[in-house]
Amino acid sequence: MNKRFLSTTLALTIGFSSFGMVQTAIQPIQVEAATTNAQNNAQAVAAKADQLIKTGKSLMGQATYSNTVYKPTYPYKFSCASFLMYIFEKNGVDLGTYNENYMIQQGTYVARNQLQKGDLVFFKSKKTGTDPDHVGMYIGDNKIIHMADSKQNIVISDLNSKPYYTESYVSARRVLPTLLSANPATKGDKIVENALAYKNKVTIGSSTNESSLRFTAPAFVDFIYRKSGVTLGSTTLSNLMNQGSTVARANLKKGDLVFFNSVKGSKTPSMVGIYAGDHRIIIPNSEGVMTRVLFVDYYTEHYITAKRVFSTNSTPSVSAPSASTSADKIIATATSLTSKAKFGYTYNESALTFTSAGFTYYVFKKHGIDLKDKMASKQALVGTRIQKSQLQKGDLLFFSTNNGGQEITQTGIYLGNNQYISMTSNNIVKQNITSSFAQKNFVTARRVLK
Repeated sequence: MNKRFLSTTLALTIGFSSFGMVQTAIQPIQVEAATTNAQNNAQAVAAKADQLIKTGKSLMGQATYSNTVYKPTYPYKFSCASFLMYIFEKNGVDLGTYNENYMIQQGTYVARNQLQKGDLVFFKSKKTGTDPDHVGMYIGDNKIIHMADSKQNIVISDLNSKPYYTESYVSARRVLPTLLSANPATKGDKIVENALAYKNKVTIGSSTNESSLRFTAPAFVDFIYRKSGVTLGSTTLSNLMNQGSTVARANLKKGDLVFFNSVKGSKTPSMVGIYAGDHRIIIPNSEGVMTRVLFVDYYTEHYITAKRVFSTNSTPSVSAPSASTSADKIIATATSLTSKAKFGYTYNESALTFTSAGFTYYVFKKHGIDLKDKMASKQALVGTRIQKSQLQKGDLLFFSTNNGGQEITQTGIYLGNNQYISMTSNNIVKQNITSSFAQKNFVTARRVLK
């Protein structure tokens, strides 16, 4: 599926509230979004993946292919991506999008030889453009289930059965366990879960009557946070935007408030969303409560700021303010290069082409920090060695790439919340340190920020 479908749908469903909020809405999605802890990964992922596979198989013979119509009732109509969005949605997992070019930016990268059930697998057969044009879900035994085309509809295919699956293969992303609930749930999880629990129960309009579950958009946000133990005490957009502390877009966490304008460049908010993790937002508007991804051009163009209105830590951070600020700036720079820099066996700042270690060298150099060398093994001698359990934002991570966990050939920058960013042969990706790749290849970590 392509962006034309998304853009057309967005244009047809813009709604307005009495506050003059321009709201973007598509088809409501009944989902739940949170994170999971490492201890529950294997069991939770396996159970959820089996549910997804069962739902996908149950739709075989019940749905037909459509690149222009999404029909989530019988007779079903799906594109390849909206088919996956639907089966995830039915099993309580929020992808927040029905575009494969947005799905490929979610979760964490996974190598083809390390695929697990529930992973998203992407293909590109078109000779123009860079976005994938097809996606399926891995179900084990080298097979995927996918909405193939208008002739085959939903099918199960072996990844070695046709040249298409080898020649057009692009990448794979692991969105489980990233999108599952933590145990115990964090404050951010609870906010997201409550927002989605009331998603199809409330009416968003120009007035508020809590007893009948009618709210303005900011009043809905205030209501959800109160239900989650956070007192905002405000039901206007301007007052909400003045609360808490400003947080960079690159450092958003679940439960952060995200604000948008109706006129590009304006600092006056017209829309508020709740960040749901992994680039997803929950938006209350005149069409209801919607889940979306921040990748959509509208949200990029109309983004104003984000606010953190509650502590995300059980105990206050004792790290030095200067180190925290430096780490946030480094992370913002690294993240900003995601769609700009590319992998190459060279170091070229003007073309933004780097090896893995060249990327970290460039990012730190931009902030006045010299990593001394553009080789990963040499960078691993800079700073202070730290344990994996003591990682802080901005720390350097070092990996092998042969599953040996000894020879250092790849670098990464720790982002917090078990996530890191690195330059790979698939360009810049965000991954989880609990992933199979990271577990097998992690060698050491170094702290270069004071």
